[in-house]
Amino acid sequence: MNTQKLFHKDFTIMVLGQIISLFGNSILRFTLSLYILDTTGSAAVFGSILAVSMIPTVLLSPFGGVLADRVNRRNIMVVLDYCTSFIIFLFALVFFNSSSPVIAVGLVMVLLSVIQACYQPSVQSSIPVLVSQDNLMKANGIVIQVNALSNLLGPILAGILYSFVPLRLNLIISCICFFFSATMELFLHIPFFPQEKTGGLVSMVKKDLGEAFHFLRRDRPDMMRVLVVIACINLFLSAMIIVGLPVIIKIYLGLSTQHYSFADAAVALGTILGSCLTSIFPEKIHFKTSYRFLLGSSIALLPMGLAVITNQSPGLSYGILMVFLILALSSAAVFNVAAQTYAQQQTPIQYLGKVGSFITVICVCALPLGQAMYGGLFQLFQNSVSIVIFFACLISIFISLYTKKTLKALRE
Repeated sequence: MNTQKLFHKDFTIMVLGQIISLFGNSILRFTLSLYILDTTGSAAVFGSILAVSMIPTVLLSPFGGVLADRVNRRNIMVVLDYCTSFIIFLFALVFFNSSSPVIAVGLVMVLLSVIQACYQPSVQSSIPVLVSQDNLMKANGIVIQVNALSNLLGPILAGILYSFVPLRLNLIISCICFFFSATMELFLHIPFFPQEKTGGLVSMVKKDLGEAFHFLRRDRPDMMRVLVVIACINLFLSAMIIVGLPVIIKIYLGLSTQHYSFADAAVALGTILGSCLTSIFPEKIHFKTSYRFLLGSSIALLPMGLAVITNQSPGLSYGILMVFLILALSSAAVFNVAAQTYAQQQTPIQYLGKVGSFITVICVCALPLGQAMYGGLFQLFQNSVSIVIFFACLISIFISLYTKKTLKALRE
């Protein structure tokens, strides 16, 4: 590992591989989500399928964390990217022959979620062993920027393709992206520290997960409280944005697919801006005071709700929505990078994968509940969607203020 230079060979390859892989994933998820919404016209069905597709990530992420600490992480990334490419290829072949296309889409999204549950812990736990501690926040910021950049460009291209070319082409592009990502990762070297094997597979997994849970619950209960706070933010704020954007723009405001694709890109742009701040000014961002960014993200929902109280001027409402969406996501990104960096710094290297997977489970488990909840709320208040936005704003502000007290009690 190069302890001085951030962009050495292996970190650069990992970043480039992530760009290609995440670009394909962004096109795929945007296309499939729009297909479901356009086919059913139901916010409840849209939110429910998103929620169900995330369940494997919640259930299997702990196993993915054990895998990341027990198996060479490079090999995990390569195999799973090739598997994803193959699944999308098969889906593109049989999709139009399916008698229940919505069910077929839901099944593929579940399979991709299973792969993601095993893939993401390997990526996250690789960062601390590829870069020095001094560069850790910068590296986390860059990886999040890569993710956001893919989400920025992917939806724009996917929105254009979705409107003007067959759906199958989007699937083929995603398939090619994952194939190239896996091929590039063959040249990646990630330091691997084999751990002693104790007993069979089941007993080893139980032992590893028990150690990670013991670390969080007994050794670092302060970290556990922070994770519960983040789960609440995902439940009430993140889920509202994920489900609300397409419903507000396409159904309530009656705007086009291109409008939604640009709004989805605005989410990525906000994340890029926020993560850029962490990369440029890492020494000025401290986790104990990062609740301010979370509070700013929550308050930004207020003008968004005011903008859509009436749809007399959809264009004006859309413009205000876009501006404050970017502000909300940039503030949230700063908090997320600071939180991720703190967790990595406080976790022993042999626990990085397992503890990281528990963090994923705790933080992400709220999203399926939130997506299902907001799918129902937007369906119930389909003529007054501002009520749902104000609800999310109020709850998120209270959570942010509670976070201030929680962060002050953190152990360095």
